[in-house]
Amino acid sequence: MVDRKVSRGTTFLVCDGGMHHHLALSGNLGAVLRRNWPLVAADRLDVPASETVDLAGPLCTPLDVLGKNQSLPPLGPCDRIAVLQSGAYGASASPTGFLSREPAIEYLI
Repeated sequence: MVDRKVSRGTTFLVCDGGMHHHLALSGNLGAVLRRNWPLVAADRLDVPASETVDLAGPLCTPLDVLGKNQSLPPLGPCDRIAVLQSGAYGASASPTGFLSREPAIEYLI
């Protein structure tokens, strides 16, 4: 996560990764309805969720939505967010060169 913004009563977390790294997360991989994949604060699994936020990627398109109404602990810059149960094709099925952004860093757990 790189930034936090409050607009019209909604808290937005802006991430450095977006639909160009995980297209299915944004609902743009052939889905008729956008799913809200489970998201967790990877570095704060022991901290209870205490706020509801929307997550957005860094791209200049309104399609770069990563999660809506997600319950997470308070997060700040450099905190990591993990996407659960979204399949194995994050980077390989995404437009990785979109807007000349850096490729995703993938972690194997």
